[in-house]
Amino acid sequence: MAFIQYLTKADSESLVNSFVPLLENYGMIIPKRFEHSKQLYAEFSSTNDNQFSKVNLLISWVNLTQKHCSIEIWSDEPLAKDKTICRKVHNENSQFLKPLDLSLTD
Repeated sequence: MAFIQYLTKADSESLVNSFVPLLENYGMIIPKRFEHSKQLYAEFSSTNDNQFSKVNLLISWVNLTQKHCSIEIWSDEPLAKDKTICRKVHNENSQFLKPLDLSLTD
C-alpha cells in the first residue's frame, strides 16, 4: 500500500471550509457523510494503463488552536512502485495544500 503523510495549516477552524473547495476543484469526491465530521475524507479515482486506482485522502486536526492538520494520502498501489497515482495526487495536492514547515531556526 502506498502511503504519504504530512502536516498543513487550515485557513479556518472548519476543515470543510478550509479544504473542500480546493479538493473538489482538483476533482476529488467528498462523501456526504463526511461533510460535518471532525475529519475530512476525500477520494480520487483514476484509470491509468487499463488499471483502476482509488486514492484516499484524510485530513484530521492535530492542533485546532494553531490550525495544524494531518493529511494522509493512501492507495492500494504497491509502495515500492515508482510512479504511483498516490504520489501523483500528493505532488499535485501539495501545491495548494502546502506542507507545514516545522523546522527550527535560531
